[in-house]
Amino acid sequence: MLPGAVAESRLKARQRAAIRFASAYDAVTSTGKRKASTSAIKHEDEHLKERDRRRLTATGQHLQRNFSIVAWAVRKHLDYVTHFDFQMRTGDEEFDTQVERLWNEWQRPGNCDIAGRHALPKFIRMMEARRTLDGDVFLLKRSQGRIQAVEGDRIRTPDQVDSAQTWVNGAQINANGRALSWGLHNRAGANQYKFVKRVKASNIIQHACFERFDQIRGISPLAAAYNSFQDVYEGVDYALAKMKVEQLFAMIVTSNATDGLGDHTKTSAGEYDVDFGRGPVKLEMDPGDDAKFLKSDSPGAATQEFIHTVVGMAIKALDLPFNFYDESHTNFFGSRAAWLLYDRSCQAKRADIVELLRKLTVWRLGLWIQDGVIQLPRGMTLRDVPFEWVHRGMPWWDPAKEIRGQIEAINAGLDTPQRVCRSTGTDFEDNVKQIAKAKEIAATHGVPLSFALDAVPEMEVGTDDED
Repeated sequence: MLPGAVAESRLKARQRAAIRFASAYDAVTSTGKRKASTSAIKHEDEHLKERDRRRLTATGQHLQRNFSIVAWAVRKHLDYVTHFDFQMRTGDEEFDTQVERLWNEWQRPGNCDIAGRHALPKFIRMMEARRTLDGDVFLLKRSQGRIQAVEGDRIRTPDQVDSAQTWVNGAQINANGRALSWGLHNRAGANQYKFVKRVKASNIIQHACFERFDQIRGISPLAAAYNSFQDVYEGVDYALAKMKVEQLFAMIVTSNATDGLGDHTKTSAGEYDVDFGRGPVKLEMDPGDDAKFLKSDSPGAATQEFIHTVVGMAIKALDLPFNFYDESHTNFFGSRAAWLLYDRSCQAKRADIVELLRKLTVWRLGLWIQDGVIQLPRGMTLRDVPFEWVHRGMPWWDPAKEIRGQIEAINAGLDTPQRVCRSTGTDFEDNVKQIAKAKEIAATHGVPLSFALDAVPEMEVGTDDED
């Protein structure tokens, strides 16, 4: 058999073998047409060890400081997931009022924050910001009922640990992956840390972004978008630099004549010098000479559209709809639909914050009970104390239509006043009490109050020719 025929026969044999052993899933079959994905499946914390974690955190903080779109995206995320109000639900009005007053007093900066800088609502907002950018953040329970935030980069594995212990990215864990203690460090300079102590897991609350069951440290959801944000950030800078060059009246002179543009434009070094600062300039060109301004379409329509596309993809890391970034992108109904879908995506994020607040509340109530500041109602233990963190919700977009629709839903048994009030950021019981108080005040002063909803007659639909 000829050498060429032998080679062709071997190629066909390899092709038949590839077809025989190829996976039924195209995603795992390498064709050489695209970048091969990694085949390693390992612990999520192995994918992002301490050094890489520090670099990822530094990238996020750099973009937040310098790129307005990243800073805006984080703030917009916080606006929708961090606003909650505390409500006691024991049914004992005197006890509930007492605890709510204590809580309102405690959440002031000097009472809750060990550093005395931030009130609790701002404290929680900042913790969610750090979780979003850094992956996780820690709330340390301090003496006298105060709290301290520990940013994620300060939780590290100590330099000296017992070989019998298992440490992963600053957490000592047991065989089940449960955290037993955390390695607390202080910053000692750029990328330098000094070990402080090991903190028991019971004295610290981790607030983290988790995507896998075996994950110990959180990872920022923005990690998937950092490269895109960085590219847009640099691309905008380059486009601005190009635009500035255009604004400098840069002129290109081409001369084929021996006399150039005339003696008044030529320097002693033989270079052309035209001053536009003195006003309009007239150039009498000799045959063969040419002068034109450097001008470009910067950035062009295609570039602008591509930047918007990349930004739209990047902000999806936080589930933000594109019309949040560009309000002119859609109409009222499109905006409303986008907001409803986004609000659904916020529910899981709010639930994480509610769990953080629940742990904090149980701890603080326990201290008040221990110190004798409050006394539980008869027959109730700390585990039985009902309370709620109510999200403030959003105001109505179109009050006239939405209120009527919700009243019809309540009358049909499809919704409840409590749920409707909660969705708009109010509390039904508090509303009823305040309305009763308002009626009492109005009656005292002889002012009639009526909250009945007047019927609105239906309007006839006219033809296209009618106004």
